[in-house]
Amino acid sequence: MILIDRGLIVNLTDRSIIVTGGANGLGREYTVALAVRGANVLVADLDRDAAEVVADKINAELGDRRCVPTGVDTTSEEDTRRLAAEALEAFGKIDVLINNVGLYPHTDFDDITLELWRRVISVNLDSPFLCAKAVVPAMRAAGYGKIINVASNLIFMGLPEMTHYVAAKAGVVGFTRALARALGPDGISVNAIAPGATAANPAALDSVGISRLEAIVGHQCLNWAERPEDLSGVIAFLASSDSDFISGQVLTVDGGLTMH
Repeated sequence: MILIDRGLIVNLTDRSIIVTGGANGLGREYTVALAVRGANVLVADLDRDAAEVVADKINAELGDRRCVPTGVDTTSEEDTRRLAAEALEAFGKIDVLINNVGLYPHTDFDDITLELWRRVISVNLDSPFLCAKAVVPAMRAAGYGKIINVASNLIFMGLPEMTHYVAAKAGVVGFTRALARALGPDGISVNAIAPGATAANPAALDSVGISRLEAIVGHQCLNWAERPEDLSGVIAFLASSDSDFISGQVLTVDGGLTMH
């Protein structure tokens, strides 16, 4: 884990941030990037042990108690309410919620059962709703807050073996826009990012995964495969005061693969 020498510009000192799915994959990268920039981060993950490992490593390198781990099922209303309560107990406020948790199985349409459909919708769409419901009272009381949802650039293209996932992420975009209208009067901004295909761990890719990434890069404006750090700076910007006058937007971060 490298926490230094990233050319940091955005300052998140003393910001209280919840990152769901914050212990693995891109969520782990977001957690690191935010903590390095000065934020206090509640690392929320279904895998509580992994959240603890990530938090301990970051705290050891930074020499403080900047990250706090917790286990949470973001599809559970009870768990998400506890999540908000733990953030308030740990940091005294909730400035930012990053709805990162996601489920993205590749399944042919004919093989998608109603059970799987509902599971993908629940993890990708119910979770942002429940987490937002849980944190909004604290943000509203403070007259300030930021909610950042993670969508996908696939909503602009579609993908035949991911109809359940694309439908859920399209819902995230609609939710983002409507929620921005609903919460704007309370001083709360709501935005989304739409990443492209990102290799959180390139070394773990098989030959098929590598071929897919190479094909995608061939259609991008920028000729490298998307890296976690290509997203973490955008997340940090949206979490900072530098983006206070931005709301209801979907920022596509995919190297120019899609344009709209």
